[in-house]
Amino acid sequence: MHTNVVRSHRSVYREEYNQRTKARKCTACILILFIFVLGFLYIFATNSIAAKGYKIRSLSQQANELESINKDLQVEISGLKSVNVLEAKVGQLEMIKVSRMEYVSLPRTSAMLVK
Repeated sequence: MHTNVVRSHRSVYREEYNQRTKARKCTACILILFIFVLGFLYIFATNSIAAKGYKIRSLSQQANELESINKDLQVEISGLKSVNVLEAKVGQLEMIKVSRMEYVSLPRTSAMLVK
């Protein structure tokens, strides 16, 4: 009878050992899976940040180019508005200078003829 008690005690110990081993294996698997998920999220976030940095750099270069073009156009506009250029255009378009200007005032109310 003593041997049966020892055997049952050994089997209980073996079962506890097997359960602890299974729990450790399960914990290790969960931990490994968690590490893989964290690694994937890290790679995804790093890739996203790099892509956004590239986009920002590209847009910044485009903004600098547009500012340069805008400055050139402002210089061209100011040049075309100069008196000398306007006087030359008047001669090219065969326009004549106005010596005297008259303004015509119209009454506020006006009639329209509809046919």
